[in-house]
Amino acid sequence: MTGARRDGDDPRLEAILTALCADGGRATVQRRIVVSALLAGPRHVTAEELAATVQARHPDIATSTIYRTLEALDRQGVVQHAHLGHGPAVYHLNDTDHLHLVCESCGHVIEVPGSAYEAFARLLAEDYGFRVAPHHFAVQGRCGACAAEPGLPQRGGAVGA
Repeated sequence: MTGARRDGDDPRLEAILTALCADGGRATVQRRIVVSALLAGPRHVTAEELAATVQARHPDIATSTIYRTLEALDRQGVVQHAHLGHGPAVYHLNDTDHLHLVCESCGHVIEVPGSAYEAFARLLAEDYGFRVAPHHFAVQGRCGACAAEPGLPQRGGAVGA
């Protein structure tokens, strides 16, 4: 049947492959598999985790192919990478304008709308002439549940302290 969606295909797959082609690349079988795994996987995934997922089912796909596909998707703005802590960067689909808050105690990642940083970005631009790119990093702190737990040592101090 022409135009039928195969089981497991995400409707965003073709749009992402089209974006890769716009970057001068090709929509190869390997890239289709990598993008499908990215779409089906967890929201935030490291390149290594994605490689393990892909290679578990397709051991013939080289790790370098996975990294090059992620780099191309990042250049096209389809994915963004962010550093959520001391570990490797994570990749996520760039389908919403959001930033990351990471709990130092439990590791929970909270996505907040990009608009949450507008006043801060404006302050830095006006007072320091600095244009912040907040999508690349995460703000560390405590989530509500961990902050409310008695007995957990508090890290850091109040802003300006």
